[in-house]
Parts: sequence; structure tokens; C-alpha cells
Amino acid sequence: MADIVGFCNIAALPIRIQGSHRTEMVSQLLFGEAYEIVSQEGEWCKIKTLFDNYEGYIETKQIVLMHPSAYQECYAMPLVADSPTMVCDKTRNCSFWVPQGSSLPIRNLQSHIIQLGAEQFEVPNISTTYRQADLGCNFDGMIEKNVLSFLNAPYLWGGRTIFGIDCSGFVQIVFKIIGKSLPRDASQQVRCGEDIKLPQARIGDVAFFANGDGKIVHVGILLGEGKIIHASGKVRIDKIDEKGIFCIERNEYSHSLHSVKRLL
Repeated sequence: MADIVGFCNIAALPIRIQGSHRTEMVSQLLFGEAYEIVSQEGEWCKIKTLFDNYEGYIETKQIVLMHPSAYQECYAMPLVADSPTMVCDKTRNCSFWVPQGSSLPIRNLQSHIIQLGAEQFEVPNISTTYRQADLGCNFDGMIEKNVLSFLNAPYLWGGRTIFGIDCSGFVQIVFKIIGKSLPRDASQQVRCGEDIKLPQARIGDVAFFANGDGKIVHVGILLGEGKIIHASGKVRIDKIDEKGIFCIERNEYSHSLHSVKRLL
């Protein structure tokens, strides 16, 4: 376990490819997600997220620390918000909303308190659906509920929230909500799960798409009946067949099918 562990204490925190606001955002930390500090370079810190081992830079002034023992105690099986959730910041006496997919490392389910280092938060309303899902119970319904909640969210490179999300971030967050951890990028996600054929696919299976060089460049979640939901311009539903994604609005194929995986 890392000696220096931090966590995101705001709704969402950008992770950049280099230590500068002028560089691209490659991912985001959502509320409650933890990270280890790899190094500090002036006003920026290089971090590695503990949820998906993703590396990048955040501002030093955005670092909020907790003791490593708090991580071990609270993050073994944190609750996960399945919808936007109000959090009360008891330290600063204010409240704010956090996006679906946020981690809620609550020690005491009776008091609904998150205590990490000097920071204390309360989650007034906790749905039973925040708990890691029983994947043998209404799996299709859970997938559909979560994917459709992102419908029409704008595309944002590196994004992981309803206010902006990319294709692999969308897949990662949907599966996080139902209790399945996935890597951050599509090129990493394609190495997970079991290969299946498209005709045998069911709701919740994941399709990957490649460019002309065979590089994985896109991913989406199958909805059955020849449909796929994916983040391309926005989170949208299109048709899919053995050739790839057929964009209904443009009346043309937009992505070439590489493979289909069953991740659960």
C-alpha cells in the first residue's frame, strides 16, 4: 500500500497528461475515489488512481490526504452512487451534488458518515442499489437503467460524468455502478472478459471497434435487438451488425467491429 494516499473531495477532478492546464485531460477522479501520490513537480503532483491504476497529474492544491489505514478500512467494498447524490460537507458546513459512479466509502451505514482524514461528509439518503449488485438478479434491468441514465450526455475526451464522458469512461462507470471494476481505456478493457460472437451477445456485453491499423479506438455496450449504446458525439443508441456501428442519423457506418466481450 502506498505511503501517501489522497482522495477526491469534490464532485469531479480533472487528471491531465502533464502538469499544466494547457495539456489534455485524460481522465477524471470522481468524488470519493482514492489515489497514491507518485511524485510532486512544483504546483503539480503525479498520481496513480487506486481504482484503475491510471496515471496523470493533478494540481498540488487539490490534494486531500488520508491515512493509508483509512483507505484499507473504508475502500474494501465502498458503496457506489447509482445516480446523482447529495453529499453534506460537515467540515465546511455546505452541501453539493456528486455524479453517479462516485465512491461512498462509508464506515457506519447507520450514521451515513464518510470520515477520511480531517474531512467528514454525510450522505443523507442511501439507496440499497448503491451496494454492490447481485449480478444474478435482474442483471439486464440494472444495465439498462444505468446506461440509459447517461443518454444524450455530451462527449468529452477524458470525461467520466453525465456532463461530459468518453466511450471507455462510459463503459467503466456503468460497470463500476454494478460492482465490476474495469481499466480506464478501451485498449485496456478489450483484454478483459470472454470472447463471444455477436449473434450470441446479450444485454450488457461489450463491443470493441478498431481503426484501419487494427488499433482499438472505440467501445460500447450492447442493448440487444441489434442496438448499441455508446459515446460518440454524445451518448447515443445506434444499430450494430457484423460490420460495425451503423449511425442512424448519418445513415452510414461509423465504426468497424473488432470483437465482442462478456465481462461478467
